[in-house]
Amino acid sequence: MFDRTIKPYILLLTLIFAASFLVGTVAPSSIRRQMTEMFQLVVGSYRGLAGGMLFFNILVQNVMASIFVLISGVVVGIIPAFAIGSNGFGLGVLYRQAAEVSGYSKAALKVLPYGVFEIPALLIAASYGLWLGVMVVRRMRGKEVPPLGSQIEHAFRRYFAVVFPLLVIAAAIETALILRLQ
Repeated sequence: MFDRTIKPYILLLTLIFAASFLVGTVAPSSIRRQMTEMFQLVVGSYRGLAGGMLFFNILVQNVMASIFVLISGVVVGIIPAFAIGSNGFGLGVLYRQAAEVSGYSKAALKVLPYGVFEIPALLIAASYGLWLGVMVVRRMRGKEVPPLGSQIEHAFRRYFAVVFPLLVIAAAIETALILRLQ
């Protein structure tokens, strides 16, 4: 699914995601309530959209966010790590809120679609972003690395081969879930 180039970065970001997910599940109820309200506002903005338009909006939002995470990695990799941490925290909060309403197993089923396609896509995009950030730091330290342009090109080739298809599937699942709730 991904090449060895990003293996250490994907492992690190997976740990960050898991830790922040756990922190989200034990966040104080006031923070959980605020996050849930924000999430409901975002989902509410999709209500009333027809299936195709809903799918397109979700896909464009996810593609733009993941490309931003990938490209922003050249700024020393801070934004990709933050994006993974905040997504883990947010999903942990939503999982805990759903668990309190319908139980842990039903809550797991509600967040599972995000974990199967969307989160791996974001992890891979962020890993390439972090990898690019490390290459920039190595270049600033005077270490010999391939030209940054070829590394960015490699990251985007892998993005469109792996991340984009995952985001298409994730958008289709998310669209179906939102339409089912309407």
